[in-house]
Amino acid sequence: MPFMKQRVQRQDAKSRRTLVTLAIETSCDDTCVAVLEKHPSGGATLHFNGKVTSDSRQFGGVHPAVAVAGHTQHLAPLVQTAIAHIPPHLSKPDFVAVTRGPGMGQNLAAGLNTAKGLAVAWGVPLLGVNHMQAHALTPRLVTALAAGHSQQAHHSPSPAFPFLSLLVSGGHTMLVLSESLASHRILVPNLSGLAIGDMLDKTARLLVPQATLDALPNTMYAAALEPFAFPPSSSSSPPPTYTPPATRRDEIAPLPVRDHNGELITTLTPPLSSSRRLAYDFAGLGTQISRLLTSTPTLPLASRRALAEATMRLAFEHLATRILLCLAGEAGPATSQKLDEARTLVVSGGVARNKFLRTVLRSMLDSRGYGEGRMEIVAPPGELCTDNAAMIAWTGMEMWEAGWRTGLDVMALRKWPVDPDVEGGILGVEGWVKRDGV
Repeated sequence: MPFMKQRVQRQDAKSRRTLVTLAIETSCDDTCVAVLEKHPSGGATLHFNGKVTSDSRQFGGVHPAVAVAGHTQHLAPLVQTAIAHIPPHLSKPDFVAVTRGPGMGQNLAAGLNTAKGLAVAWGVPLLGVNHMQAHALTPRLVTALAAGHSQQAHHSPSPAFPFLSLLVSGGHTMLVLSESLASHRILVPNLSGLAIGDMLDKTARLLVPQATLDALPNTMYAAALEPFAFPPSSSSSPPPTYTPPATRRDEIAPLPVRDHNGELITTLTPPLSSSRRLAYDFAGLGTQISRLLTSTPTLPLASRRALAEATMRLAFEHLATRILLCLAGEAGPATSQKLDEARTLVVSGGVARNKFLRTVLRSMLDSRGYGEGRMEIVAPPGELCTDNAAMIAWTGMEMWEAGWRTGLDVMALRKWPVDPDVEGGILGVEGWVKRDGV
């Protein structure tokens, strides 16, 4: 009997040539489900990647109750559709991946509870994923998808560790040194709690015509700011002509904002212009725009376009200045040694869809001696920048292959740091189970 059992196990291992997961993401207002297959070569195939975003436009932003109702309404039908896309040679996935945190508590619970039910019904393991870790690893998913199911050569995930991750979204802004799969050390945190995406959303509501905002399918108003500042019919359509500040003195100098006739509209002060602190702070920039529009509500359209461009310019230069300070050694000797090894800057999160952001980052790095030969910039395709279940599936794959799964009794985590120095980081929470033999 032992011999027969061992023989069956070997046959099963040989026949199982791929790894498949169904993944769920419900951390905010996007209901997302994906089915991902990873091949023996290291490449991957995304069989399904569905998303439904709750409609909170009447509230001017994400409304928690509307978002939870959206998950309740849309998650089961999306799961049902996703199941039909599980490869036909399998009756079920190898495990179920789900966002455990960080995010909005009730929203996370909607996805987590559904994932637990699926795991129990199928008799397969559960794997709870850190949402921010998934954003950082998304470019590794992209390269795996590009490799596909090719059997020609083994694909190694790219970028290789260590690399820099600039995570920019409506809820988060941070510069992270991604040292390994589960270690993402925060080099530059966000001071005020106002993320860059949220600040750009608020700025768009002030500057962009209401008719344009009403035509958007969701409350991601920041997406309208770039085409408003650089109209597609304009000769300055993105990527626009951009000259980076030549020196640190130029970076922190007040920026005169002029209309198309050269008339001064206002002068904007760059964020943290009087400090070299390794931190991000977008509250002051947003306040300057708000005060100006309050005092001058009838500002002409051309002036509003100029303000939109200037706001993005200062916000994106602020992101770049802290990257440059870290690369120049101001993050400390131990970190600087690891930064010397990093050759890639990953830009991920919803704001990473902005072409002007990538223009500013590339130009500023080039101007300070960090050209593409020294620091490559990679950003996922637009549909993988915003919240999605494909990135949860991929991160689940990487954590699974590293030997981890999650207990069925775990709770959603509204806060879950990625930095190992903060409450143990990704692996510092309860609920992790090390798989046997890995």
